[in-house]
Parts: sequence; C-alpha cells; structure tokens
Amino acid sequence: MKQPGNSSLLAFAALLGALAFLPGCGVTRPTPAAFTVVAEFYPMYVEAINVVGDTPGVRVENMVPTATGCPEDYQLRPGDLQTLSEADVFIVNGAGLEGYLDKIAAQCAHLKMVDASAGIPLLTIDGEINPHVWVSPALAARQTRAIAVALAAADPAHAALYQKNGDAYAAKLEALAARLCTDLASAPVRQVVAFHDSMPYLSRDLGLQILAVMEPAPGQNPSPRDLADVVARVRSAHGPVALLTEIDSANPAAEIISRDLQQSLYHLDTVTSGPLDPALAKDAYLRAMDQNLAVLREALGLDKNAGKIVSTP
Repeated sequence: MKQPGNSSLLAFAALLGALAFLPGCGVTRPTPAAFTVVAEFYPMYVEAINVVGDTPGVRVENMVPTATGCPEDYQLRPGDLQTLSEADVFIVNGAGLEGYLDKIAAQCAHLKMVDASAGIPLLTIDGEINPHVWVSPALAARQTRAIAVALAAADPAHAALYQKNGDAYAAKLEALAARLCTDLASAPVRQVVAFHDSMPYLSRDLGLQILAVMEPAPGQNPSPRDLADVVARVRSAHGPVALLTEIDSANPAAEIISRDLQQSLYHLDTVTSGPLDPALAKDAYLRAMDQNLAVLREALGLDKNAGKIVSTP
C-alpha cells in the first residue's frame, strides 16, 4: 500500500487544525475567566457589572433568577452552591435580606462575601431592619463604591480599574439622586401608601411620608381588615395621598384599595428584574429610575398624563 507523502501529511494536519475551530467538535473550550464575581440578585448584578466594566479576565454572574424579584424568601438551589463553589467573590445586598448566608459560608469557605450595605445607616420599621437599600439611588451609589473597594482588595491586579469604574457609576447615581430630589421638591402631594416595604429609603430621600403599607409582611396577603385600615387612613389624612405599588408585583389588594378610594394606582420599578446582557443591564437602573421619576411627578401632582398610570378606577 502506498504510504502518504509529506504533502498529504501536511494537508491532513491542516485539516485537523481547521476542525479544531468548528463549533461542536469538542476540540476547544472557551477560556475560563480568571476571576469570577457572583452577584446575589439583579440590583447587585447591575452595580457589579458597572464596577467590573471591561476588566479583562473577569466574569460577573447573577444568582437569583430575575423572575424571582426580591429574594427575601429565596431558597438556595443546588446549582447556586455549585456556582458559588467556583466563584471568587459573592456580592450580597446585606441588611438582613438573606437568610442563607450561613449555609453558603459553611459550604464555600474560600468564597469572599461582600456586604454592599455594610456601613450604611439602616432604617428600622416596626422593629425590623428594612433591607431595601438599593431603591435609593444615593444609597445605591454607596453600595457601588463599597463593591469597588471590595473587588480592588480581592483582585489587586485590577484595583485601579475597579475604582475608576466604581467612581464613574456612583457619580451617575448621585446625579440621579439629586435630580429626583430637585424635580420632586415642590410636589404638592407629600403622603403615599406603599404596597410593599420597599419604599422607606427612597421616601426618606424625597421627604415623603408613608401613611400606610398595604402588605403587612413580605409575601403575606393583607386581610379585609388590613385593607379597611388603609382606606380609613387615607380618608382621614390631612392632605392628598398617592397610591404606589410595584411594577413587577401582581397586587389585587392594591386594586381593591384603588377602587374603594376612587384613586389612580401608580406602579414603580424597584429594579429587581431586567436584562442580563451587560450592554443592556449596565444602564437598567438609571432607565428604571428615570421612568419612576415620570410616574412620581404625576402621582405627586406635578404633571398630568406624563407618568404611567397602570390602573384608573
């Protein structure tokens, strides 16, 4: 049998080299990131990708599915622990939002956990610490700066990039916070009813009084007596009251209150869900808060038909 010549061997080697780059051949694998950051849920993901930016060799992942929303009652999945076992840093909101951190610490001893709310003065509502820090743009800026400091310490080779990116995004958040306060300072409506306990930090920033909360506890449906109490508070209030709920929450109770009071119901975005594509996610919080500003301008009596009325009695 004729043996292949040098030219045939060279052609065969070239063919193998070409096949190595074809999809599905199993010859090559994507180069793993040298440094992996896992963000607990969407607001932390947005802050983290802005701090990381285009830093080479660094990957940011989101843990809690965006459809879940706020992870107050979230239960860890087996895949979550697998993801965290392969990560370098885990960024959490903190402030008592999570009930699973001890389990993670026990099973992922190598993992550096970053509490983005550490050092932020927290509000206590009815004896419970309120964890919804990120809803305030001013405090989201502080979280961003904390994440930048933590990543710089965990990955010193890219410390300058983290600090530069963190400062740039935090400055955008601070400008947004100032704009919200300035635009709403003269709003005639200064009292609100909130569906959930997510509004205290933003309300404090804006100088608004939360007259009542529709949901007595996270995930707990209000009773008829609770609803009647909210309606009574609004009717006896001195001055007008805006009804606020969340854009990503099904809320029959809010609809009932809206009908009983013959008032419009306004939905705000607390940015617990959104696109995961970094190119879209990096400005997701800014976009959502711009829309919230339009909604609040109408809800608080500054504009007509400028914001988004989700339901009108």
